[in-house]
Amino acid sequence: MRLARIVLALSAGLAMTAANQAATAVVPVDMNRLFRRDTAGSTAASDMQGFKGAILVKNGQATSCEIALMTNTYGFVAAACLDFIDTAGKMVNQSTVYEVAISSGGQGSYGSALVTRVTVNPNYDPKTFANNLAVVQYNSGGYSFVNYIASWRPDWSNLYFVRRGLGNAGSSAWNAPVVASYNATSDLADCARANRLFLANQSDLMCNRLSIPATNNASCSVPYGSVYGVNGANIAIAGLYSHSATYGQDGLCGAVGQLYNYYIVLENYVHWAMSVLSVRVPVYHSRIPEYTENMNPNYSMVNPQQPSDISGVQVFGGDLYHLKPADKDVSETVKTVTKLSGVAIAAIVLGVLLLLALLVFLYRRMQKGKLGAMNRVREWWLFGRRTNHDDHRDSRRPPTTLSFL
Repeated sequence: MRLARIVLALSAGLAMTAANQAATAVVPVDMNRLFRRDTAGSTAASDMQGFKGAILVKNGQATSCEIALMTNTYGFVAAACLDFIDTAGKMVNQSTVYEVAISSGGQGSYGSALVTRVTVNPNYDPKTFANNLAVVQYNSGGYSFVNYIASWRPDWSNLYFVRRGLGNAGSSAWNAPVVASYNATSDLADCARANRLFLANQSDLMCNRLSIPATNNASCSVPYGSVYGVNGANIAIAGLYSHSATYGQDGLCGAVGQLYNYYIVLENYVHWAMSVLSVRVPVYHSRIPEYTENMNPNYSMVNPQQPSDISGVQVFGGDLYHLKPADKDVSETVKTVTKLSGVAIAAIVLGVLLLLALLVFLYRRMQKGKLGAMNRVREWWLFGRRTNHDDHRDSRRPPTTLSFL
C-alpha cells in the first residue's frame, strides 16, 4: 500500500513537471507587446502621443533625421545622416559628436543621450542609397523603455507618416509631431520611373509624394521622417526616411508635385541589428501562420549598377538641412534652401574681372622684360662683340698717318 502511494506521488509529480514544461513551450517570452490605441475615437495624431520619438543631433545641431528607437539603448538611423571620411560610406568620421534627443511622445522631452557606437550596414551604398541604415548605441541613463519594430508587412492595414522636429538642440523644446494617415498606392508607378532603386526593391522601400512645409522655410517642402504600421489596435514603427527623387534642379524648393520620397522598410534588417547588438530586437507581428521571418543578417537590396541614368532626375537624402546628393553629377546641380543673392553674385563677378586684369598686367610686364633683354643681346652682337685676338691684331698695325695735303 505504501509503495502504491509512492508510485502515485511520483506519477503526479512527473505529470505536473510535464505540464509546466508544456506551458513554457507554448507561451514563450512575449516579444510582441506594443502600444495599443483606442480604436473607438483615436486619431493619427493622438495615437502618436504614446510613442517616444528621437532626432539625431550632430555637434550640438539638430538634424532632420529621425531615429527608430528600439529600446532605451539602441535604435536605427539612416546611414546617409552620418558623416564619413571616405566616399564609399564605410568609415564614419569619429570626430563628429552624435547625440540622440528623445521626446516623450508629444512636445515634452525625455532627455538626450550621447552616442557611444555607430555601426553602418556593410551593404550601404551612398551613391544609390541602397541599404541606407545604421545602428546607433547610446547611454540613456536610469530609465528604460521598448519600442517594437513592425516585422510583417502584410499586417499593416494603414500607415502613419510622422514628422518630428526639435526646436533647439540645446533645449527641451519639441515641435508637435505632424502625422498623416496614408495607404494609397497611386504613386508607385511614378515612383518606380523616378528611381531605379525603388523599381528593383519595392518590398524594401515605400514611396509617395507626401510632404509638409519645412520649418525653416515654408516655401520648401520636406518628406516625413518615419513610418508606423497600423494593425487594428496595434502600432509599431515600420520605416525611416531614406532619400528623395525630383525632376528639375530646385531640390526641395520648387518640385511641386514632382517630389518622390522613399522610406526604407526595417523588417528585413532586424537580424542584422541582432548580429550587431548581440541581443534580440523587439518586433511585432500578428502571429498568423503565413508569417515568415527574414533571418539573414547579411540581407541586401538589389543595388542598381547605374544610379543616375534617369534623365532629368536628381536624387538626394540624409539630413535635409544639409542635402547629400547621390553622386557628383547631381551635386553640381542640386540647389538647397539657401541660394546666392544678387550682391554675392556681383561680388564674385567683380573679383574674377580684377583677377583677369592682374594677370594681363603681369603678362605684359613679363613680355616687356623679355624684349629689353633681347635688345641688349642684339647691341652686344653688333657693336660690342670683341675678342682678345682682335686686340692683339690691332696692336701690330702701324699708326695711321693723317695728311691734309
